[in-house]
Amino acid sequence: MVDYRIEHGNVSHLLPLAANMREADRREVWASHRDNPYEALSRGLKTSARVWTAIVDERPVMMWGVARSGCVFSRKGRPWMLGTEELKNYWIEFLRQSRSWVARMQEGCELLENYVHGENRLSISWLRWCGFEISPEQTIIRGEVFYRFWRKA
Repeated sequence: MVDYRIEHGNVSHLLPLAANMREADRREVWASHRDNPYEALSRGLKTSARVWTAIVDERPVMMWGVARSGCVFSRKGRPWMLGTEELKNYWIEFLRQSRSWVARMQEGCELLENYVHGENRLSISWLRWCGFEISPEQTIIRGEVFYRFWRKA
């Protein structure tokens, strides 16, 4: 039987997640910030008000969170999620819980918004499934195509 749980994200999760990050997520964090996987996860952990990690059989397989966007009084959040290749083995469980976790991310935020790499098709499909809108207009960041996504409360 698989031991699957969600816990608050912490620094002990960073190395195992970074070492096994999905290739699409690796490409996205490099294209957006020129970060390696560890730097991207560390940035997310440091800048986010809330961070969670999915743990399967004592191994972190995904980390996600929501950072405040703009000033401290802003009711906007910047959601993010980075996963490992192993996540595909738990895709059904992940989908079952996704919408409720997105709702938790939305708590206290009138608007969740960020950008997704244009080549990250799986993430784009998942965002739509969770109720995010995806802009049809391309945004070029460091020479790469990204799409703005958002979800209103």
